[in-house]
Amino acid sequence: MFGYRDSLTDRFAFVARLRSDGQTSDDGEMPNSLPNDDRNEQSSLTPEMTEAQSVGGQAAARRMSLQATVPPADVPGVRVERFLGAGAFGQVWVGRDLNTGRGVAVKFYLHRGGVNWSLLSREVKNLVQLSADRHVVQVLEVGWDADPPYYVMELIEGGSLEEMLQRRGRLPVGEAVDLFSKICTGLNHCHGKGVLHCDVKPANVLLAADNEPRLADFGQSRMSHDQTPAMGTLFYMAPEQADLNSTPDSRWDVYAAGALLYRMLSGNAPHREASLLSQLDTAGSLPGRLARYREAIANSPPAVDQLPRRSIDRPLRRILQKCLEVDPKNRYANMQQVIDDLARRDAARTRQPLMLLGIVGPLLLLLATCVFAFRSIDRATESATNALRTEAFGSNQLAARFAAQTLETEIHSYFELCNQEASRKSFQTLLQATLEEPAIETALQAIGESESSEQALKQTDARDTLLDSQQRLKLNQYLEDRLALYTPDASLPEDESRRKTRQRLASLFVCDAKGTILAIAYGKPVKREDDSAGRNFAYRTYYNGLRDDLSKTTPLDEITPLKATHLSSAFQSTATGLWKVAISTPIRLPGDSQSGSSDVDAVFVMTINLGDFRLLQSRREASQVAVLIEARQGPLRGLVLQHPLMDSERTEGETLSEKRYQVPEPLLNRLVAGDDAVYHDPMAQAKDGSEFAGDWLAAMQPITLPESQYAQDDAPTHAPTDAQAAERRDRETDLLVLVQYRLSEVLGPVGQLRKSLFQEGLASIASILFVTFALWWVVRRVTDDERLDGVTATEDETPPEAIETSTLG
Repeated sequence: MFGYRDSLTDRFAFVARLRSDGQTSDDGEMPNSLPNDDRNEQSSLTPEMTEAQSVGGQAAARRMSLQATVPPADVPGVRVERFLGAGAFGQVWVGRDLNTGRGVAVKFYLHRGGVNWSLLSREVKNLVQLSADRHVVQVLEVGWDADPPYYVMELIEGGSLEEMLQRRGRLPVGEAVDLFSKICTGLNHCHGKGVLHCDVKPANVLLAADNEPRLADFGQSRMSHDQTPAMGTLFYMAPEQADLNSTPDSRWDVYAAGALLYRMLSGNAPHREASLLSQLDTAGSLPGRLARYREAIANSPPAVDQLPRRSIDRPLRRILQKCLEVDPKNRYANMQQVIDDLARRDAARTRQPLMLLGIVGPLLLLLATCVFAFRSIDRATESATNALRTEAFGSNQLAARFAAQTLETEIHSYFELCNQEASRKSFQTLLQATLEEPAIETALQAIGESESSEQALKQTDARDTLLDSQQRLKLNQYLEDRLALYTPDASLPEDESRRKTRQRLASLFVCDAKGTILAIAYGKPVKREDDSAGRNFAYRTYYNGLRDDLSKTTPLDEITPLKATHLSSAFQSTATGLWKVAISTPIRLPGDSQSGSSDVDAVFVMTINLGDFRLLQSRREASQVAVLIEARQGPLRGLVLQHPLMDSERTEGETLSEKRYQVPEPLLNRLVAGDDAVYHDPMAQAKDGSEFAGDWLAAMQPITLPESQYAQDDAPTHAPTDAQAAERRDRETDLLVLVQYRLSEVLGPVGQLRKSLFQEGLASIASILFVTFALWWVVRRVTDDERLDGVTATEDETPPEAIETSTLG
């Protein structure tokens, strides 16, 4: 029962035993009255000094304490049961009220000579006055006329707050604030009855069994109109209270209550440091110690800054800071203001979940709505994208089939042109005359009897004879004249030139029955050593009608000329780097054949640059373009033979022949099979090809040759047989036409729709957020106005202790 043994009246004897230098106790407690050596300095306080007990009296008190087995006296209505403790002036016993059965504490004053009865009577009077307050230790009965005198108090069995803090160190924030709030309520009730405690500390707060705090030890208490100073306890005492000339003020209890809360939260009193304790011990007299204490508190940083920020909320931190303000003008004026701020903090914390729900609830609802809305937009976009893509892919396949048919028709027109030129009577007459020229016949025979085309290159004399023949030059001139009809006019603009020259040829030449070029017309003049006339090319597909060129060392006797009009595989020009194809047809002259056993007298050949096909002359900036792809198995499979970028570069006098651009074979196979695959144009990697980057839709179709005019005569009218179907497959070329369409153009409307939906959604979200925060701000503003109104009303009230009173002498 530390609280009872530490009561003010017991401490009077301790003060009397202090040395003349005015030292403090070990726990930092300042004396409740001045030492004997300081009495002359403060004569105004002399009437309230405690009289020191003699050494003999103290020894007698100790002996009586040791012998305390029987109560000093009987207390009417109380059964004294057991000894609790002893002090300098008496004993405390635990008893039981015979009428109510409640436990009580009885304090007997055995040494009347050592007690300042005016101070004792004031404490008891204040306790009796406050006995109706549940937060103050209640005095039940007083026996001043008894021998020895006594008074009976309620029994508080929970010990003191000091004992609890010594056991636990610090308290949780909620428990500390609950105790602090009840202590503030008790102090506020005391102030309301004009009593200032002036020594609030953990040792003076007793705890009931239900952990309810009780204020005890009112020995230093003063009435609100009292002008007599009162000394509290170091580190719980307000700085202005540590002055022998101070006047009691309710702000002292405010500071002490704040220090009490600080102790509960941190485990230590504010500003209580070993360095400051050592300074106080060496400060000399009591006034010097008090001055050192005031100076240390004033110069120290705010104690609240030492508390952990995470565990203590800001409103509580502000309350604690305002309680511990060094300047009393900045401190709470009374305990009611502290209670009001605590109530507002509790109300705010009560409203916080509602406020949080009010702001987070709509936000979560909005978030859920946004998630489902965005998912719906994504699904709708995906569905629309798939539908558009399917439709676009089907349209692209149709465009690819149409492009293939268009290109086939264009190739067919070149087939007809080749047959027309080869069957012209003037040409055949001139050709027959050239073949019958003895010198030419001898030269061609020498070249044709070579073992292979490679060996034929050694027949330089025969070639010179052929090149110098006037008859051959006539045939050559004829071919040049015919080629000029199919060569674009450089003086005209490109578009007009294309309209006038619908069919373009790169070269025209004619081979004999053994594959030796008899005469050739180039688009541009060539040197004699570069002229192909007089050289044998029987290994070429335009002569033998095969799908691939033969080796140059293949024996000429094993090679036979083609039997029908033929489209060669694509080959790259060594002069221009452009890819070409050759269309060739056999020539059978009237009369006796000059070719021996063969029924073919010559082969007429014309070459076409792939870029001169009208289908492949699309603009590079177009959204849909046609591209020609190599289909032959081998290293060239998937090679881009003609592309709008190539055509554009050729117009500018440049070529892309230094590098080959191929479609990856897995992608090529998927496109050939008719799959819907995202296509990436390999030409995007070329110089100036960045505009072809990105995703494309692509469809691919093979190019088939037109049926030979010789086969058409025997065309059946019934359904084709397997052999005829195989023949059609044989007519398939090694060319693939690919039509690519920009995917962004297909999905453009969907992207625009998606963008519009997202913009509308974001605008809706912004509107909802604005309304939510506006409503939250209004509610918060109204709440703040109500709080400010409460603060103004509280501050306008004049506290009881602020009323001017006359000073009693």
